[in-house]
Amino acid sequence: MNILTIISDEHSYQAMANSGSLYADTPNLDRLASESKDFVNAYTSCPVCAPARASWFTGQFVNNLGTWDNSTPYDGRVHGIASWMKAHDIPVYHIGKTHFHVDGEYGFKDIELPGFLKSPDLGCYYRDDNVRRIGAERRFQRIGIKESESFDDKVVSATLDWLSNHGNDSSPWVLNVGLLDPHFPFYVTKEDWDYFEKRVDDIGLPSGVFPPYTSLNKPLESLRKYFAAETATEEIIRKVFIGYHAAIKELDTHIGMILDKLDELGLSDDTVVIYTSDHGEQLGYHGLWWKCCMFEESARIPLMIRYPGLKPDKIKAPVSIADIFPTMCSIMGIPVFADVDGESLIKLIRDGHDEERRDFAFSEYNAHGISGGMYMVRWKNYKYVHYTDSDSQLFNLSTDPGENNDIFPLSASDDSIKEIVENCRERLYSICNPDEVTARSKDFQRRMKAELCLPDEYTLERSVGFVPRPEYRKSVIVAEEKTR
Repeated sequence: MNILTIISDEHSYQAMANSGSLYADTPNLDRLASESKDFVNAYTSCPVCAPARASWFTGQFVNNLGTWDNSTPYDGRVHGIASWMKAHDIPVYHIGKTHFHVDGEYGFKDIELPGFLKSPDLGCYYRDDNVRRIGAERRFQRIGIKESESFDDKVVSATLDWLSNHGNDSSPWVLNVGLLDPHFPFYVTKEDWDYFEKRVDDIGLPSGVFPPYTSLNKPLESLRKYFAAETATEEIIRKVFIGYHAAIKELDTHIGMILDKLDELGLSDDTVVIYTSDHGEQLGYHGLWWKCCMFEESARIPLMIRYPGLKPDKIKAPVSIADIFPTMCSIMGIPVFADVDGESLIKLIRDGHDEERRDFAFSEYNAHGISGGMYMVRWKNYKYVHYTDSDSQLFNLSTDPGENNDIFPLSASDDSIKEIVENCRERLYSICNPDEVTARSKDFQRRMKAELCLPDEYTLERSVGFVPRPEYRKSVIVAEEKTR
């Protein structure tokens, strides 16, 4: 069996027609979902690019990887998909964005258009509240009609060529495809722009992007300032909605081209197709932009696994992007190191249930825009968000899918709510101690700030010539001699 993984960038679970979006037009993703084990409660392990991709690739949570932010990317010293598969004689190829360290060693058989991280985002080292990101408002300006071939156009062209040349190789293979859409900038075709301009204008903007923002607390207000959210006028929001959904349309078209190529080459019956995204896009809901928080728009992601010979189904169990690596090992029939954080989805895929795995999903954030740490547990119908420098939040996603009614304050007087909070906290602390993790992340970021000779005041957007390496916690899987 072969494995083809497609990982997009900043695609929210909600932003697909098959998940109920009024704006999205996604016939190919709809088709894939209808043919797949569709994990409808999948979450990123960290709502920002480099940490999420590191977690996807290694099956580790960020607090064990030390890949806190977009300044500290994964560098290959902990085994990931490629080096682990290589150790078991399975070649792994990659085409497109990785957001890995530019100087790392990863074990790929071959890699094209790698999208390595070559310079740190210096805002990650300034963890005070109410810092304004340098150039934040530019994200609202980089929207319009594309005039040349995009990065994803090149990636998909290379992917189709690779499948034509290597898809029918005699031995099983793994191919990862890293796409940039629907991450900003939103430069899209005029045809798609015109289509979604009419669609957005016909439907109107959702109420969730306008005040009052009932779920903002001190850390989230700080994030709102960091991303210059107050500069987003209604017309800007309209343009972002058009651009984002047009970019999703282009993503959908590219995925359709890849699926069609698998059919054309007779590979669909021998290839597991996995589609996911590193995190979502907040898109102005709750007055917030981009990602970096635990609301559904940012933290909940698509995860579809089309497994030849198995009937499609919707799986409601909460799962994590960190589960993908051990799942790939299960598909390929190879072991995975014992202390990997993710858990294989293979029993859920085959049986529809797995009583031995965690009954919750976990996510964490220790990067730019807030002084403290943010930790999420999705358990049953509840989402618990723990802040190290603010009161927790609790949302009942069954009765409050928009997360507009924080019921955590009721835990002081309502025993049933208190019990839910205690259950969620117990699950959180089974993963990590939030105070310890936050302190460790901030200590590392302070040391890197000093090593880069950065001033106390945040005045530079990026630095070149040096990209920090993470400090891994799980050293048992670092040493090459422990591969087998």
